[in-house]
Amino acid sequence: MKETSLITYVKKYIEDVYAMNVFYYSVKKAFVDKDFSLYNYSYFFIDGRFLGESLKIRTSENYRTPVHSLALLLSLRLIIVNHKYIKLCDDDSLIFISKPIDSFQWINYMSLIMDNWDDDEVKMLFYMMENYYYDNKFSDDIKTAFKKSIITPEYRNERSYYGYLAKNTKGVSDSIIGNNAFLKAKIKSYTVPKDVVYVGNTAFAYCDELESLKFEGKVMFGVFPIIECNSLKHIVVPSELLSYYAEALPFYKDLITDKSENEGEDRDDSNKEPYKTSDEQETKQVHVVIPSSAHSPAADVSQPSCSTSVVQEEVRNPIDVKMLQKVFEKKSSSYKYFWLMAIISLAKENKHFSIAFNDITIRMAALAWPIVFENDIDLGSGDMMRKYFEEVIKKTKLIKGASSKVVECYLMQHYSSQGVDKVLAPLMKNVPYRFLSPWIQYTTDAEVIEKSCAKSFNGLYAIHSNYIVLDEEWWEYIDAHYQEVCDFALRSFIEYAKKYNSDMKLIKLMANGWSLIKKQ
Repeated sequence: MKETSLITYVKKYIEDVYAMNVFYYSVKKAFVDKDFSLYNYSYFFIDGRFLGESLKIRTSENYRTPVHSLALLLSLRLIIVNHKYIKLCDDDSLIFISKPIDSFQWINYMSLIMDNWDDDEVKMLFYMMENYYYDNKFSDDIKTAFKKSIITPEYRNERSYYGYLAKNTKGVSDSIIGNNAFLKAKIKSYTVPKDVVYVGNTAFAYCDELESLKFEGKVMFGVFPIIECNSLKHIVVPSELLSYYAEALPFYKDLITDKSENEGEDRDDSNKEPYKTSDEQETKQVHVVIPSSAHSPAADVSQPSCSTSVVQEEVRNPIDVKMLQKVFEKKSSSYKYFWLMAIISLAKENKHFSIAFNDITIRMAALAWPIVFENDIDLGSGDMMRKYFEEVIKKTKLIKGASSKVVECYLMQHYSSQGVDKVLAPLMKNVPYRFLSPWIQYTTDAEVIEKSCAKSFNGLYAIHSNYIVLDEEWWEYIDAHYQEVCDFALRSFIEYAKKYNSDMKLIKLMANGWSLIKKQ
């Protein structure tokens, strides 16, 4: 387990809002567990599910009484509220209590506390300190209120954590089915016990005889947990988890049922109706080019059905990379550019074709934030991105100067709890559907969803209720030309922004490229 000092940890993670909140939570939890004192508590442990790695953080010996323990909590809270206070830290004692004290010396820091009095946590810790100083103990009311303030952070990297365990698990453990656990196994049926929480990459791959899989509880999945099981007839799940498994296993949506394995064996999966895409209207050509498709078309991968209407088998045409140029021919806002960069960068990082709308929205905001505020790029009168971000600032502790990484980490932690999801919801109102206009003439959202999920559709992605699934052949092309596609999207965005900004304003943006997008 990795070991680091308190001050080293704080300096390393100070820009990571989520990581700082995780440690603040850990100290608060330990404070309660030790009966409101961190006496002889010299280490804090952070579970790998929080940050992707297990950390052992060594504190100094200064925090051994309730007052000293509150000093640690108050120091951490002030640094979270305002990073500039890191300059006041003295070795491992952070801001307060540079050495053990016998008397109440908080008065020396009253101006610092008052400057941050609008923060509820600062206020609560100060009142606790006062209570203990005068009564030499904490009242039951204060203890109860403090316990209620301890909210466990959601695991940011839970999937990565279990993915790491699955990579190092041979076969099946108490809670993990490892990567390739049943590769080419000669099994006809298998029940995943309720205690299992994760099924690894290609866990059930090339099981030619496998006819039935049953999941007794809710599990997370690695990449392609079920693949090339050509005899598979049923995936049986608890009735209350039908929608969860349909989303988690989109390529097997038609096989998912809450019936027993003996029911419904004569399923007819050829029950979808054909469609024809409308002819595309001629539009003005954008003078930005993308790399040509030099690879052979990949084998057809059936997309999951989004409709109960009848569909016949259709021949799928090869992808046409020039369609990406057509996406940007009609442009009234910047959303399409950030949408494209969000979905391809998330797919590149996570190695996964299925991407949730919430994740895309957060990545779009993180990409656009420095462009709007740091570079001060005007996105046009019809674009509401700046207005949305200013509303986000009012609801959160984010500032205009925050980096893309800080914005993304913060939104991942507070997206729903602080109402950010409602502010940014309009970003998902039109762009997922209108982006596909070169392939599908827009009529209604429902019709675009249905057509994008047809097996013959050769567009960039299929749309589902709250996520998209990237087309495998398209991803093969984008993955092979990733940096070129990123450059194409940037040049297209610059071309769009020229209408509202001077060339000098766009030079820095052109030179720096997209934030959060790493060159491969």
